[in-house]
Amino acid sequence: MFLISSSVHGSDEHGRLLRRTLMRYVNLTSLLIFRSVSTAVYKRFPTMDHVVEAERTGMKPILPSSFEMQSF
Repeated sequence: MFLISSSVHGSDEHGRLLRRTLMRYVNLTSLLIFRSVSTAVYKRFPTMDHVVEAERTGMKPILPSSFEMQSF
């Protein structure tokens, strides 16, 4: 978080939105990594649908607004 806040400059709306979006991607990436490592996190989020549902019911969004689910 410190690296993002120190690398993305600007106190205007664009800088704030960019920092927030980058942190959302970092949080989502952390969630996906923890999900693959931790049994407790995997039980909480067994599928991407559960992540999306948690994002909808939570107070703060987990997924960025431009996130699209991709199948591999």
